[in-house]
Amino acid sequence: MALQSPRFKSSQKLLDVDAGRTIRTGASGRHVHLVQMALIDLGYPMPRSTTNPRYSPDGVFGNETRDKLIAFQTANHIPPTGVIDRATIQALDVLCRNYTHRVRLHFRSLSENNVPFNQGLSDAEIVYGQYGIKIEFASGMSLMLTPEEEVDFAVIDDACAWVITDGEYARLHGMGPSIPQTDIGVFYVRELSDAGGCGGHMANRPACTVAANVTRWATAHEVGHVLLTSAFNPTHVASNRNLMMDGVLHFSTTPVLTDRQIAQIKASTCCSRI
Repeated sequence: MALQSPRFKSSQKLLDVDAGRTIRTGASGRHVHLVQMALIDLGYPMPRSTTNPRYSPDGVFGNETRDKLIAFQTANHIPPTGVIDRATIQALDVLCRNYTHRVRLHFRSLSENNVPFNQGLSDAEIVYGQYGIKIEFASGMSLMLTPEEEVDFAVIDDACAWVITDGEYARLHGMGPSIPQTDIGVFYVRELSDAGGCGGHMANRPACTVAANVTRWATAHEVGHVLLTSAFNPTHVASNRNLMMDGVLHFSTTPVLTDRQIAQIKASTCCSRI
């Protein structure tokens, strides 16, 4: 049976392991990162592999990863080979089968996005699912504007700030049915004058705003800002592999988050334990 855990099933290299291949010392990449993160969450800390603030755990299959694999294999009655083989990934898949946390999103749209809605939602599900966090579609609707509102919201001219008290963002986030304080509103608009997205919102009204002309990962990125909050540092990460990178969100593979980012996200009031 193919891998079922949301942590692993988006990685073709881990699917290949389930089909009979092995991953050994010297390998590197997202697939190693995902196995490392799963082992950490299962109680096998990796202090040497979690020192890079931009990409942690580091996705490098070194001696520490091998040693933790052997400990995991021994505890689960798997031959202690120190490699990621079929028996090992299947055991990890069973133990990490269920989500541990949930984030509920309410979508409100003023404009069609150049990225299909289903794509943006699916990408958010994948990137957070890698860490056992379930992204749930809670509600969605198109906001029907009056002719005057069409003019006002053609371009959001306000500057993006962490704490919004008034202006166009405040008006926008107040439109449509109310959203619970433990959920996040995602507002799609035509254009933002100074950014492609904004994670700023009013107090007790978690929300983010996404412009129409951004990349497929923008929804997940802006939701990340809301979950991380303004207290997390750095706000953006100087890495083209991290979902919270600074600049245009172009990735050669599914982006990742660090163990520190995940810990902060899981502590958010908008991320509930299942």
